[in-house]
Amino acid sequence: MLRELDYLSRPEVLKEMSDFLAGRWVAVHCSRKMKDGRPLLIRYWNAKPLKASNPAELLSLVNRLKHLQPRAFYGTANIYHRLESREDALNYEENVSKRTVTWDIDSTPEYWKATIEVARIIVDFLEKWGVARSIWLKWSGRGMHVHIHENAVSSSILERHGVLDTTWSLAQFVLENVKEKVAQVNVKHGSKIKVENLMDPQRVFTAPLSLHRTLDAVCVALKPEDLDSFSLEWISPINPVHNKNWRVYQAGEADNLAEEAVRRIGGYLRKSKQQVAAGAITAPLVLENPAELPVGVKLRFNEFPGKLRGRKLSLDPMKAVRLLEDVLSCYVLGKISREEAVSFLDATRKVTLRAQGYSQKDVEVLEKLYEQAIYWLENYTREEVEKLLKES
Repeated sequence: MLRELDYLSRPEVLKEMSDFLAGRWVAVHCSRKMKDGRPLLIRYWNAKPLKASNPAELLSLVNRLKHLQPRAFYGTANIYHRLESREDALNYEENVSKRTVTWDIDSTPEYWKATIEVARIIVDFLEKWGVARSIWLKWSGRGMHVHIHENAVSSSILERHGVLDTTWSLAQFVLENVKEKVAQVNVKHGSKIKVENLMDPQRVFTAPLSLHRTLDAVCVALKPEDLDSFSLEWISPINPVHNKNWRVYQAGEADNLAEEAVRRIGGYLRKSKQQVAAGAITAPLVLENPAELPVGVKLRFNEFPGKLRGRKLSLDPMKAVRLLEDVLSCYVLGKISREEAVSFLDATRKVTLRAQGYSQKDVEVLEKLYEQAIYWLENYTREEVEKLLKES
């Protein structure tokens, strides 16, 4: 029988996990459940975001949470300048220095060979763009994550285009260029593998050598040269096969790819700030079907939504989009009622959005998004809203 605390206290496990978690906002899945049966996920302790920048700090966190039976450790894609308060954790614009670009290959263990083929497709595309040394992968338990090391995109590019816009665009550009080959793998194997861009602001990813939250499996890291020899035996907690070279990268290796991605995709809302400033972006299409989103706009489900009240939205319309996502996610997670969600969004739409210094075009887009969200809340079940967020 697997003893979770014994495993998590191994020196090599603490070293590998904490090296990844350093500078990231940590989340911990515990074996203990909430009263309603939902998994217990810890992101704060005494109102401060969890962090673990070295083995000693991580071991202290494991021991602090041992009464909750900590099991799986995650870190944000974001790497922060400072992480001392809730405000620091939710300040994605000024407080995030870089992000680990990641593609999530959503699969199942029985199709593990097909999953490896999909990972190879992504790796091959990246290598064609000159990204090779900075690629690393993880078997996440039921599928794989493909990562680009956060230092592979130069800080000058992140500063010029914005950290969120650059990293989300890079992930999306690659995704759109590999989707046909992924579909061919599914036809070949009869699988239903999905590759997703999960580079939204609060996304977390499993730390190397962490346990899976439910399976007796370890999240092992690989480099591209390991793909052809990988087997599921590698993920055993007894003797995991793990490549410590996941740390290896080449600075600036992904710069050309990042620049092209921003040019093609345009950012988190698929439009660049330069285009908006130049007036090149036309107003969004009027919604003929109120169940649809404006062209090119996606709302996403946040498993760990931030606080709803007291957030600063001024000058950056993306803050209003993230607030909207968090309101819908809080409703899906049962944190607020339908009536509370509708009332909050309606008040924000009618009053708050117009007082943030946004351009008229941005206000029009945001009002339509908020109207869309209210329509969902008033016409769909909680489960249907969740499905719309995850599929939009």
